[in-house]
Amino acid sequence: MRILRRLFQAVLLVFFLSPAGSAERIRISTDLHLSQAGREQQDAFQMLLEQPCDVLILLGDLANSGHLREHQMVVDGLAKMDAEIIVLPGNHDLTAETPPEQFQKIYASFGYDQAFARDTDSLSYAVMTEEGICLLMLDTNAWDPVRQMVQHGGIASHLAEWTAGVLETLPEGTPVFAFGHYPLSADGANDTAGGAELLKVLSEGRVLAYFCGHRHSNGTFMSGNLRQIMVGVPWSYPPFVRTIERRGVEFRSGTELIYPEGSDGLRTMRKQSAALAHRMAEGSLAGTAYEGNPEAVMFFEAFFDAAVNGRLEEVRNVLMTREGYRMWQEAEVKTAVKPWLLSVMEGSQEDYHEIVLGE
Repeated sequence: MRILRRLFQAVLLVFFLSPAGSAERIRISTDLHLSQAGREQQDAFQMLLEQPCDVLILLGDLANSGHLREHQMVVDGLAKMDAEIIVLPGNHDLTAETPPEQFQKIYASFGYDQAFARDTDSLSYAVMTEEGICLLMLDTNAWDPVRQMVQHGGIASHLAEWTAGVLETLPEGTPVFAFGHYPLSADGANDTAGGAELLKVLSEGRVLAYFCGHRHSNGTFMSGNLRQIMVGVPWSYPPFVRTIERRGVEFRSGTELIYPEGSDGLRTMRKQSAALAHRMAEGSLAGTAYEGNPEAVMFFEAFFDAAVNGRLEEVRNVLMTREGYRMWQEAEVKTAVKPWLLSVMEGSQEDYHEIVLGE
């Protein structure tokens, strides 16, 4: 009865409330990787819990190794929040110690009990928020019951049909967002086996966007008519949480830092990010003609900072005139860093900080 009442209330809201009056605050994060040893992850989780919102959506890899004690840490923290919390599993969450049926029991009160539709053959479900937004929570993990683990992303063969069925039951005008742990595809490379049919259903089914994690990076790209938005992790720089808010007849998805500007935590993260960029540059240039070259290293550091902050478009032309860019083009780098750098520099990085999603 509770589920039917929630759906009925949502239908009334869709038809009788003006979209401009909505003030529901939705926040999205992912890949917490919480463990007893991960101090950085614990600190970020605590900061995330302190962010005020109406709905918090977590896209998997809640635990680092899928241990029950790690999941209990997550549940204990989430129970303190005054918000509706909706979760999905990631590949790190499902193990022999925490198989899918156990995960669903542990997180029953964080989405599954609130669902108006549940897929009996996966951990997928659908919920309706208080203000009439449908959240399609899609299980994109290829669970291996023999090995008791998730080896990669995978879409169950029936999931596209189940998803289409849910979309067909929604009243006309219902806003719909879809979520999963894995990207369904990225720049032509499938991260999730069997995702093509599901992509087709989402693209044709008035879904406003698909949000995903797993890659530990922020970004956005189009797959046909569907925009996929990758959500970064809260424990590395920049520690963004994604947002969804309604403005008039459209929705917008933005980013917010979970650490205050100028805080010690944010400064520490940025130093760690700069150190990582330095190590990546030196390691990739080792053995090339530009090994240890200061300009080549400094160029990569500047590029990395702009790329991770989503501000590359602002400085791309300046970076392309630097001698360091020519060095990276010529260097016989054997790691994946060079092709990533060149593809980003020569491509077009969309501004993921402010994305308009037409209703």
